[in-house]
Amino acid sequence: MKLRLGLMPAVLAMAMGIALSGCGDGGGKVILRMAQASAQDGAIGKSMDAFAKDVYEKSNGRLKVETFHNGQLGSERENIESVQMGDLDMAVVNQSVMVNFEPTIAVFDLPYTIHSTEHADKVFLGDIGKEYLQKLERVRLHGFAIWESGFRNLTNSKRPINTVDDVKGLRIRVMENKIHQDLWAALGADPVPMSWSDAYTGLQQGAIDGQENPATVIDKNNVIEVNKNMAMTEHVYSTVFIIFSQKVWNRLTDEDRGILNECMDRANVSERELSRKMDKEAVLSLAARGMKVTYPDKKPFIERTQEVRDRYSQNFKEMARRIAALDEE
Repeated sequence: MKLRLGLMPAVLAMAMGIALSGCGDGGGKVILRMAQASAQDGAIGKSMDAFAKDVYEKSNGRLKVETFHNGQLGSERENIESVQMGDLDMAVVNQSVMVNFEPTIAVFDLPYTIHSTEHADKVFLGDIGKEYLQKLERVRLHGFAIWESGFRNLTNSKRPINTVDDVKGLRIRVMENKIHQDLWAALGADPVPMSWSDAYTGLQQGAIDGQENPATVIDKNNVIEVNKNMAMTEHVYSTVFIIFSQKVWNRLTDEDRGILNECMDRANVSERELSRKMDKEAVLSLAARGMKVTYPDKKPFIERTQEVRDRYSQNFKEMARRIAALDEE
C-alpha cells in the first residue's frame, strides 16, 4: 500500500543539503521547494510536477520548482509551519488540516455543501475561493491556489451500502476532524479518528471496517486489498490549499511572481481536468479488480446529516448561504 513513505522533518531535510528556500545560485536563478504528503502518481502529485515544468520553461530555466511527495519534508501540519517560517517555499495541504490555521475553512467540511464539480468550480475558482486565499495572509501565509482532491466515498469490508441504513454500526476511519466524526455518527456509524498512515493496518487487522476518501486515493493506496465494497456517497468535496511562504513571495521580483501566477492559473484548470479524469478511471479500475461499487440514493444521507450542517454552520451562516446560492445559478 502506498501511504506516506519515509516521513522526514523539514529541518532534517535541510540539514542534508537541500537548497534553502527561495535561494538563488549566484546566477540569477531561484530554486523553490514545493511539498505534499500524498503520492506522486495522483492528480495532485502529477499536477505539481507539471506546474514545475511549466514554470521552468516559462522562465527559461531561471525559476526552478523542486517537488517533494509522500511526506518527504514532513507531515502536512509540519509543512504549513515550515512555510510560515520561510523554511519551505510552498506546500500542498488538505483543507481539513488548514482548518487549524483558518477555522472558517471548516465550512467546506460540512456534508453535502458542494453538490457537483460545476458547483465546486463556481465556489473555488470564483470570489469565495479568492477570499479564502486572502484570509491566509493573517496567519503569515500567501494563499496561492485551491486544487481539487475530489468527492469522498465510503468503502468497507462488511457489506455493500445500498441504503443509508446499511451504514449503521460500521467502524469507519475518519480524519481527526470533529465535523467528519459527527457526520458519520449522524449516519449511524462508529467513527474512529486515525491518521491515514495507520489506516491500512487498522483495516487489515479488523480494528476498523472501512474508510472514506476520493476514488483515486482509494485506488492508488490499494484499499481494495482490505475493503471490497465502495459506496458512491460523495458526502464531502475535498480540496487542497497551495500555500506560499510570505517571506519568500515578497522577496521575488514582480516578473517572477507574474510567471508563477500565470503558470498556476493554467494548473488550476488542468489539475481539475486531470482529477476528474482519474476519478472516473479509478472507479472503473476498482470495479474491474473486484470492488463492489454501489450508488445509494443520496437524499437520505443529506437528510440525516442536516443536524451537522445546522450545528456547525452557526459559525459561518452567511458563507454557507453564499455557497448554496451559487448552486442555484
